[in-house]
This record gives sequence, C-alpha cells and structure tokens, in this order.
Amino acid sequence: MAQRPLITSSLALRVLATGVTFVSTVGMTAFAATHVQNTAAPLKPAAPASVVAAQPTATPAPTATSRRTTTVTGRVPTTTAAPRTKTHSS
Repeated sequence: MAQRPLITSSLALRVLATGVTFVSTVGMTAFAATHVQNTAAPLKPAAPASVVAAQPTATPAPTATSRRTTTVTGRVPTTTAAPRTKTHSS
C-alpha cells in the first residue's frame, strides 16, 4: 500500500520551501553581521609582533572645481559581410 505525501498541495509545498529559504538567509545574514569584527576569527591573519605607528600624511586641499574627461581610444572593426549561418534545407 502506497503512502500519501505529507503535503499534498504543490502550492503549499512551494510556500513552505520559500519560507524556509528566506528564514535561513535572514539567519545567516544576521549571524554574519554580528560576527564581522570577531577578533578570534580562525582565518584572520596574525598581527605583526611590533606594530609601528604610521606617520600622518598630508592630504591635498580640496579644489573648488574639478573636471573629469573621458577619452575614447581605438575602434572595433566592423564588417559588412553576410552572416554565416547553418540552416537545414530539405
């Protein structure tokens, strides 16, 4: 004697699968967000033995106006030959 499926409606099965996927994704995202700065992370590179403080660097003063230009170089060659296609002829 064959057993009946636990969920007989395909729509209900799709909704259940979508809900489980959504909850799983939300859970993984929340876990990753809370553990992004974990100092005991196993794959985090070790800090050097002696840390030397970086010297402050001068930053340039912002300019009143800035201009950005884009130059297009080179062209893509084109052809006017007929397209090569393989069609079945009977």
